[in-house]
Order: sequence, then structure tokens, then C-alpha cells
Amino acid sequence: MKAITEYLTRSARKTTPTDLALTRRNAWALSLAGYIPFAFLALGLWLLLPESEFYAVAIDAMKTYGAVILSFLGGVRWGLALKFASEEPARRELIFAIVPSLVGWFSLALDAPYVFAVQALAFAGQGAWDSLSGERGAFAMWFVKLRTVLTFLVTGAMIAAFFATV
Repeated sequence: MKAITEYLTRSARKTTPTDLALTRRNAWALSLAGYIPFAFLALGLWLLLPESEFYAVAIDAMKTYGAVILSFLGGVRWGLALKFASEEPARRELIFAIVPSLVGWFSLALDAPYVFAVQALAFAGQGAWDSLSGERGAFAMWFVKLRTVLTFLVTGAMIAAFFATV
């Protein structure tokens, strides 16, 4: 029995860094893949003629995808809130975590280019909040770096969409 426990302990020490590295790599790959629709649609808004039937589809797809991803980022904050041992920080985190979803939902009622301005501000604000939370230890620093990079990319795509639809 002692040999099995020793083996499991030794195996756990060997696999933990590899597992964490794999998690980081997967998170980066999936996040960058999630950025592709933003880049593709923003570029499409620059290349398509406003008279094109695909132009309106690109606007709807971009603003809808932005709202969905804002909701996803709010969900990340819910996950963080579940870690809290005391009720007050958890409740506060849960309340603030619905803001990205509400902003995303509200923005769907706006026309271009305003929807993209609102979503750009929401993504930038969420990114700043996540970065500050990471500095306070709520997130691992690798996640803060990932969120910072993605915030710049997605906010940039939203700004590009804004100017493409002005």
C-alpha cells in the first residue's frame, strides 16, 4: 500500500506542471480561435459594400457574437465568485458579474455603429476589471495575460467595426 501511495504522489508531482501547461495552451488556443469571428466580421465590414445583403448579416453576426462573448465573460466571474469562502465578496461578485450580460443584451437594441462603441467599452471595461482582479490574486497571472491580449484584440475589432459602419 505504501508503494502505491508513493507512486501516486510521485506521479502527481510529475504531471501537475504538464497539466497546467496543457491547460494554458488549450486556453490560449481556444481564446484565439474565439477571436477569429471578431477579426473575420470586422474585416468583412470593411470589405463589403453597405448595399450588399451580406453587410447587414455581418453587422448582426458581429453584434450578436459580441453580446454572447460578453455574457461568457460574466460567467467567468460567476465561477470566481463560487470560490469565495465568505458571503459578502461572493454576493458582490455575482451581482457585478451580470453587468457584461446586461450590457451585451442592451447593445443588441442599438444600431451600428453605436452597438460596436458600447461593446468596445464593455470589453475594455471587463478586461480592466479582470486585470485588476488578477493583480489582487483572484486569477492566475497567465490568465491575466491571456485576458489582456484578448481584450486588446477584441476591443480593436469592435473599434474597427465601429469605423467601418460610420
